[in-house]
This record gives sequence, C-alpha cells and structure tokens, in this order.
Amino acid sequence: MTELPCDTISILAADTVATQEETPAPFYENLGFFQGDSLMHPEVKMGHIGFEGVLRPYQLWRDDWVTVSVLLCFVLLVLAQKNIRTYVVAQAKEFFFPSKNVTKKEKVSNNSERFIPLLLMLVISIMGGLGVYMYTQSLQHLFLGQKSPYLLIGLYMGVWVAYFILKKILSSFVNWIFFDKKKIGVWKKSNLFLFSVEALLIFPIIIITIYLNLPPYIPLWITLIIALLIKILHLYKTFLIFFPKIYGTLHLIVYFCTLEIMPLLAVFMALKRVTNV
Repeated sequence: MTELPCDTISILAADTVATQEETPAPFYENLGFFQGDSLMHPEVKMGHIGFEGVLRPYQLWRDDWVTVSVLLCFVLLVLAQKNIRTYVVAQAKEFFFPSKNVTKKEKVSNNSERFIPLLLMLVISIMGGLGVYMYTQSLQHLFLGQKSPYLLIGLYMGVWVAYFILKKILSSFVNWIFFDKKKIGVWKKSNLFLFSVEALLIFPIIIITIYLNLPPYIPLWITLIIALLIKILHLYKTFLIFFPKIYGTLHLIVYFCTLEIMPLLAVFMALKRVTNV
C-alpha cells in the first residue's frame, strides 16, 4: 500500500494562525519617522491652527475696470459739456421764457447735436448699470461667488442702451408724423439741455456711492428725485412746444405716457427680469 505525502501547506497555515493568536501584531499605523524621539509627544492633541476665512462680497471700488469706466465717463462728460457749454447756458436762461430769436451760438451748437446725445447716452448707461448693480448687491443680498460680475453689469448697461435707442426711435417717429420741423427742432434743443443736466447730476451721485460706500437707499432716493424733476421739466417743455392750448391736455398725457412713462416701466421690468434670471 502506497503512503500518501503529508499536506505541508495546511500545517504551515495552522502554525501561522496559532502564532498570530499568541503574539499580538504591532500597531504599525502609530509608528512614524519620529518614533522614539524626545520631542515627539503623540499624547498631546493638536487643534486647528488659524481660523476659517470669511467670504467678502464683490465691491465696485476695488475693481480696476470699474475705475477705468468711471474715468471714461468723466472724459466723455467733459467732452460733451465742452462742446455745448454755451448752448446749455443759453438754454438755462431761456428755459422758462423762450425767445423767438435764434442766436449764432445756438446755430453753431446744432452741429453737435448729432454725437453729443450719443456721448450722454453712453455715460448715463454706464452709470445706470453700475447703480443698478450696487442696488441689487446691497438690498437684494446678491453675491455671485466665483462668477464674474461683469456679465450682470454689462446686461444692466445693455438694458439702458436699449431703452435710449427705443425711446429715440419712438419719439422721432411720432414727432415726424404729428408735428412740423420747427417744433421738432425746438423740442430737440430742450431735450438735449435736460439730458445734459441729468447726466451732470447723476454722475457725482454714482461716484460718491461707489467710493464712499453710502447706504443704498440714500443715492436711490436722490436719483429718483432728480429723475422726477427732469420728467416734470420735460413735461412742461412738451406742453409749451407741442400742446400750448388747454384742449391739448389729453393729447399731452397720451404723448407723455407713451414716450416717457411706458419705456421706463419696461426698463424696470427688464432689469428685474435680468436680476431674477
């Protein structure tokens, strides 16, 4: 009868298990490079060093591109006022009591009416975009995190540019249909005067708000008061130029609401929609 060989693998595995049960395995995870050093004290618990950082919201006065935009608006505003300075002074003197004579200086200033409104429109659009962004950031607690704020500021500026372009197209079309060239020319002069005054008044308010960190409700109410006064003066000049008779009051209300009030309401709805999206 042939004798079978012994299973040495099973015997070796059994001896290994018995040895592990008798001798506990060392805790190698607690050993390190400095094990046994006199300066090593693993029993001392280490806490967190420092403190957690606080996220700071984006602020316009820290942005170099915002400063460049403000300087650009200042240059454009100075350039515009330099070309129509004498014209603005003459219109301020004759705003409430217009004369029938047209001076030589006023005729020269008519050549600037083509590009000066564009400069003023650009200035007010940039200031309006920055102002609306400050309002949404402070009152609406808007914080974009890692996203760039330039997208939202650019959209706000685009809304204001679209407002001025749409208003220009509508007013030119309506005036061309219902009124003669002489009245339209007088209306353009008064409108340019009010537009320049509005830009001059709104620009320092936005600058002070950006760099002095004023509460948002203060510049908001000041801007609304300025805009309301400008609209009242615009209504007054529209009444004198286009509807001088008392029976034209109804036409004045329809004209003013169509070309002034409704576009502003559309702008507010568009700005709110952009913010929500």
